[in-house]
Amino acid sequence: MPKLALNVPLVTAAALALVSCAQPRPAGIPTAPAVIAQAAGALATVLPAATSAPFSPTESRPAAALPTAAPAVRPPEPAPSPSRSLFDLAPGETLELLREIPIARTDFGVRVAFSPVSDVLLHNGNGMRIEQFDLVRGEPLGELTGFEDFPPFTISVSPDGSAVLADDGPEIQVWLSATGEQVAALALAPFSMVINAGFLSDGLFFAVDSNGIGAIWDPGSWGEIYRFNNPGWITAAVPFPDGSALALQDTRKQEISILDLTGNRLGAVPLARAEDRLLSISPTGDRFLLHVDYGYPTEGIRIVDVASGETLLDLPMLNFRQFAVSNDWSLLAAVGVQNELRLYRLPDGQLLLAQPLEVARTLGISMSGDAAYLAFYVFKSGNAGAAIQVWGRGSDRP
Repeated sequence: MPKLALNVPLVTAAALALVSCAQPRPAGIPTAPAVIAQAAGALATVLPAATSAPFSPTESRPAAALPTAAPAVRPPEPAPSPSRSLFDLAPGETLELLREIPIARTDFGVRVAFSPVSDVLLHNGNGMRIEQFDLVRGEPLGELTGFEDFPPFTISVSPDGSAVLADDGPEIQVWLSATGEQVAALALAPFSMVINAGFLSDGLFFAVDSNGIGAIWDPGSWGEIYRFNNPGWITAAVPFPDGSALALQDTRKQEISILDLTGNRLGAVPLARAEDRLLSISPTGDRFLLHVDYGYPTEGIRIVDVASGETLLDLPMLNFRQFAVSNDWSLLAAVGVQNELRLYRLPDGQLLLAQPLEVARTLGISMSGDAAYLAFYVFKSGNAGAAIQVWGRGSDRP
């Protein structure tokens, strides 16, 4: 199978100096990922130039004069909690349905997100609102309202769980999780569709639309820090895990553009086919995970080295359409058109589990940050309607 070729335009020192003078970097914005800087040094000769006490001081006494005491009894250490991670499934162990949340049946995409600090699930499965659901108590916690145009395409929770961000047409709405109070409505661009919006590792948050317009905001003041325009047909926008850059898939140019937070172009990785889809970036920022679909037998998951363009893993998965990756890149979950769930170990692609979901149709999949839960938006058999099903290990039953 042909390897992807890398075409990363690298910024020369002189160009960087000019950019720094002409456009001061906003305070608090981190530098580019280390992998991009490493790629610059390794490939500069082959790539075209770019256009970013002591103890007590008392006198010791003879041992015979020291008072005697019974030896201290150390309480037994508590038994370690059983692992929640789906990665630690025992041989022959299967997942169990832990919760089922009935929702309205609709072909419009239902979005699901998990709080990074608690067992709370958020979804927009019942219309123009976001519902928060406590997975331990099995009951709703409250609703986030205020949508005017469409249900959100994206839902994101801040790293500390205190705020929720979602799109409302061309606007970005922000709520406080605990009270449901709407605290900000931020304009991105008129007549556009938000492709992705969320929080970066340092607390800043971002949004990118289908036309390549992006913005960075500070949640401390809800103020806009920077805005950029990278014209194209953007079908995926994924932040680098260290929060220093964004990867934008441009289907028109058939590449993944890499931009710093001010919009300066750091490079680009060409795609072999327009059908490739960027799903995730490794925690170290040096690998892309793509869904590729060229027809049988070349369909599935591909992991590509960012610096060299080399294919590191080809994982054939015919007729699989829904994917979720754990934050640490140890686990890949995939669901096919026959509603079979598969779990793979990364980065080697070893199959850990293959289990039917026993539903009529699966339309979406999400994974919690600790890889303890999988949530599926499903149509149930017959006239049983739709639901969000939450699956996990039996030992972790709420």
